[in-house]
Amino acid sequence: MAIDPYDAAAAARDLPATFARWRAWSDETRAELAHERDVRYGSSADETLDVFVPRRGAPLVVYFHGGYWRRLHKDDVTFIARGLAPHGVATALVNYGLAPAVPLEEITAQAQRAAAFLRERASDYGFAAESIVVAGHSAGGHLAAMCAVDAPVRALATISGLHELRAVARSHVNEWLQLDDERARRLSPVAFPPAAPCTIAAIVGQRESDAFKGQARAIVDAWTPYGCDGAYVESAGDDHYEVCDRLNDPYDPLTIRIANLALG
Repeated sequence: MAIDPYDAAAAARDLPATFARWRAWSDETRAELAHERDVRYGSSADETLDVFVPRRGAPLVVYFHGGYWRRLHKDDVTFIARGLAPHGVATALVNYGLAPAVPLEEITAQAQRAAAFLRERASDYGFAAESIVVAGHSAGGHLAAMCAVDAPVRALATISGLHELRAVARSHVNEWLQLDDERARRLSPVAFPPAAPCTIAAIVGQRESDAFKGQARAIVDAWTPYGCDGAYVESAGDDHYEVCDRLNDPYDPLTIRIANLALG
């Protein structure tokens, strides 16, 4: 049987332990840092977000969780805010509806609504509307990139992101996405220019498959001609999930890279 290059869970070293670690860190972060929780940005029950603002006027990282559009929750990745707060960077952690109950077109629209909501409410929360970075892991990297297609952002940080969905639609992931070739193309960030030139950090774990590494290179290659400053970054020794562990540490080079995207 052929190995599915998009079966990241099968290639992970200890996925249950990783998810347990993320949840423990996230519980600690919510206990440690002041924030507004479960802010509604849309009409459905899934459309909520948490906002962490360490100082007034802070730049903002809008973060979308992964899970192949069908699992996980913003509450599983709250630890992202703990890594960024010491740098004076605000974080919004976005929840969204999941496939197969919610089609990918609507999931994408929810992500774009969340980013627009945050931009419009920047003065209320105290972060800088002109200094927004969209970021995410895996499926969240796709959603972050589609936000950069929809409206200008300072930067895109896509971690093991999925940017060319026609390839993904030929994998096991299509069991719940149910994409045909044309829908996959219309939902692919590489098929569109960014709304405005931005800085790109396309990050991938060194131990990930060539398919994921190709997805990271694809967004850099597709958007550089539109004036984006793109960097392809491999995180040494990491699999698809371990790369996110680094974002719990304010002093990890990956956390610092993303903070610097926001700080300009």
